[in-house]
Amino acid sequence: MKTLLPLLAAAAALGPAGTAWMHAQDDQLVVVQDESSMERKIESYLKTNHQLVVNEKQDGDDLWLELPMKGDPMPGYRVTIDTQSLNKDSTGRILERGVRIQALTGIKVPDNRRGAVLRVLNDFNRDKVFSAVYIDNDDEIMLDWTLNVLSQGLATEYVYDAVFREDKLWRELYPLVMAALR
Repeated sequence: MKTLLPLLAAAAALGPAGTAWMHAQDDQLVVVQDESSMERKIESYLKTNHQLVVNEKQDGDDLWLELPMKGDPMPGYRVTIDTQSLNKDSTGRILERGVRIQALTGIKVPDNRRGAVLRVLNDFNRDKVFSAVYIDNDDEIMLDWTLNVLSQGLATEYVYDAVFREDKLWRELYPLVMAALR
């Protein structure tokens, strides 16, 4: 509270510009030692600022978010958002977190079309700037993007941006995949 009061006083002295700065700080993801608080902050941001449907999923202590996506023209699919520790110091304190955004397309690739689909996915990976598109162990096509949250933080809007970009990429990739599956 002692550090918050000077910040609030400074923001008040700056008027509306100070309020905008304080609001921007509220929308920053910062490195935390637990995962669930970051997921909950992302969930709140996506619901409040973008009116997205976000479902919490949990397996033991692991919490992640799931967004049902409507598709159109492709079938509906889902996006998951999960955080993970990427870098620790010698004491085990987390220094860097990743926000992993995965699009689970629901499109399974049969063995007899795997080569054709892999050629499409590999060409797409070479031409686009994002983490990866691949066929997972369950033969499902996945888009995968990890955002780094370093000590200086990351605007929560970048999570929405990555979800939006994965949706756009899947819309572009879907017809190519369908042609390769024929």
